[in-house]
Amino acid sequence: MRAAVLVGLEQVELQERPEPEARPGWAVVTVESASLCGTDAHQYDGRIDTPFPRVPGHDFSGRVESVGEGADPAWVGQAVAVKPSLPCGDCLECAQDKPFDCKRKKLIGLWSDGCLTERIAVPVVNLIPRPDGVEAWQASLLEPIAVGLNTVDRLRILLGETVVVLGQGPIGLALTRLCALSGAGRLIVTDAREAPFAVSRAYGASDCLDVTQVDARERILELTDGVGADVVIETSGFPASSAMVLDLVRKEGKVAHIGWANDLPPLPVIPIMAKTLTVFGVGGNGGRGQYERALELVRTGRLDLEPMVTHRFSLDDVAEAFRVASSKSDGAIKVIVEP
Repeated sequence: MRAAVLVGLEQVELQERPEPEARPGWAVVTVESASLCGTDAHQYDGRIDTPFPRVPGHDFSGRVESVGEGADPAWVGQAVAVKPSLPCGDCLECAQDKPFDCKRKKLIGLWSDGCLTERIAVPVVNLIPRPDGVEAWQASLLEPIAVGLNTVDRLRILLGETVVVLGQGPIGLALTRLCALSGAGRLIVTDAREAPFAVSRAYGASDCLDVTQVDARERILELTDGVGADVVIETSGFPASSAMVLDLVRKEGKVAHIGWANDLPPLPVIPIMAKTLTVFGVGGNGGRGQYERALELVRTGRLDLEPMVTHRFSLDDVAEAFRVASSKSDGAIKVIVEP
């Protein structure tokens, strides 16, 4: 079985790996489509620590090939999306059949080998039936939406509130659309490239700021009459973006931090206290219904994923897929790999 393997920084090889086996309660899924996200790119470029060698990837869809002992055989042949956080199976929450409350759940592809392979074994509890009308490539793009839903759920955006989304990668774009659907009034977005702004505007952004051309801090304060935004969401994971979040939010406003990398600055406590802010750390997709809701948003056309997908590669060309996703060359937003 072929698998893409990170063997070092900016080094990806296609290797032969043993076929996975379906242990009790698990299933083997044939991967039909996988997408690369910021976590994968940062494993590749070293901004997230990764033990090498590692098969990366966690956002994928496919079809169930076999199931292990104790799993419902009706899953075999089912088209599925897959929740990417693996429960530990040993804690109290797992024993009480609440795997997504597991405090030790870990992302596949980061803490264990991932989905950039032809077949992969996952717990049956991670499977979500893929409904008619949702294609494999669409179901491999659910994580940005699920992370966005987890964020919006916690922020409880009110109709007409001014929202800033820093970064217009896939998660930032998903949040732009979800904030618009949630009733945001002025919706300001930033990025260091013009490429994603056509998608941002289609998703509902009112103001798009290229941080290489304008002082984003100054311009956002101008757009909010010096008061700041009601809600500021940081998705890029870049230090300069993270460092200005507290300057952009109004007093008693809300902030969410999603972007993750090793070199982010610490948050100063005094400005948080002085502005009486509510700060949310969003470490993932939630896993408590967000994937199912993301599928429904795609199925109903509320969230059109086609504008996000800029590049498609076969598994044979996975090294080029990582190069493009990491460098964001050729206007790359979302890169799909189809084994």
